[in-house]
Amino acid sequence: MSDATILFVDDDADIQSAAKLLFARNGLRVIAAQDAIQAQAALIADTIDLVLLDLNYAPGARDGAEGLTLLTEIHVLCPGLPVIVVTGHSGVSIAVAAMRAGAVDFVMKPWNNARLTTLIAETLARTQRRAGQSGPESAGPVMIVQSEEMRSIIAFSERIAPTRAQVLISGPPGSGKTLLAKRIHSYSGTLVNSVLLDAEALSALPQAAGHWILRSVEALTPKLQRELADRLDGASPPRVFALSSLTLVDLDARLSARLMLHFAAARITLPPLAERRADIPVLAAHFLHYFASHHGVPEPTLNAARPETLQCRAWTQNIRELRALIERVVLFGEEAAFASDTTVPSDTPTLALSERALISAALRRHGFNITHAAKDLGITRPALYRRMARHAL
Repeated sequence: MSDATILFVDDDADIQSAAKLLFARNGLRVIAAQDAIQAQAALIADTIDLVLLDLNYAPGARDGAEGLTLLTEIHVLCPGLPVIVVTGHSGVSIAVAAMRAGAVDFVMKPWNNARLTTLIAETLARTQRRAGQSGPESAGPVMIVQSEEMRSIIAFSERIAPTRAQVLISGPPGSGKTLLAKRIHSYSGTLVNSVLLDAEALSALPQAAGHWILRSVEALTPKLQRELADRLDGASPPRVFALSSLTLVDLDARLSARLMLHFAAARITLPPLAERRADIPVLAAHFLHYFASHHGVPEPTLNAARPETLQCRAWTQNIRELRALIERVVLFGEEAAFASDTTVPSDTPTLALSERALISAALRRHGFNITHAAKDLGITRPALYRRMARHAL
């Protein structure tokens, strides 16, 4: 089992240190992660051969819920990657639940060194034999969320994933539409690969069915809209994940009513990053860990006040803008990266920006129902219309 890489997810630094010493004597490389965010970053930045997974990371947690959720994510990110559960407080019953959820085995803390190393060696040998027969499996998409709004969107996407429902995902550029579509596809359980299509470049629809991720769906010509509606009316239609940066109101004006009906059941609207403030610190932490691993440099620590500062920015290009900024932090240091940062107007939100964000959030919450949004904001409908015109909403 020499040269294999193990990802060990455990919030206890002393246990991590003991494990590294043990595994180093057996020729194993260990990547340490203290929680789900660090684990997900490692899975997409490194080639991992096996995961040792503790089930609790938050102080006082004993129910194993965090670890079981991460176990599901691991199976989506890296199908076939073996996971051995390491448990103490959670007990055998939670470990058994983890086995039912796809873990290959479990060990109890404090573990027996000889048994653990033997178990790892046997598991790696089995995995290598299977890999030789079927070839390596690629990592899937990862979404880092903390806000309640995004948690609800992820939960909804997981409910519809195993179905055949056509899905419409709208949201501003850089908000994660393609990533979410890929994640839904990964959770669908299908063995068919998804096909990424750009409507702007399409002159004809693919002949094969399968799963299509169709970007800029509003750019389909009237002829292709009719053909797609015909295909979706057929006996064996493709499953389409239609993506757009337009609002639902604008999409209704651009796409035929017949085609829009196919996407009536499962519609998801991703909010701008500036309206998901709780997601910004965890995304920043994720990108710090990811780019440090990716570039092979030490992971920097942001100034304690920086996450709150980041939450006040406009993020006109959303997540991809935050990603680019954090990569500069990893490569050049915090002060140099922020000193050269010209992509974001200001650390301090203006009154107009705050008002625009509040109005936009209310409109989205109420599906652009002006009456309900105005009531939510405590203003009249005419006043809301005036503010929408002022902010070009």
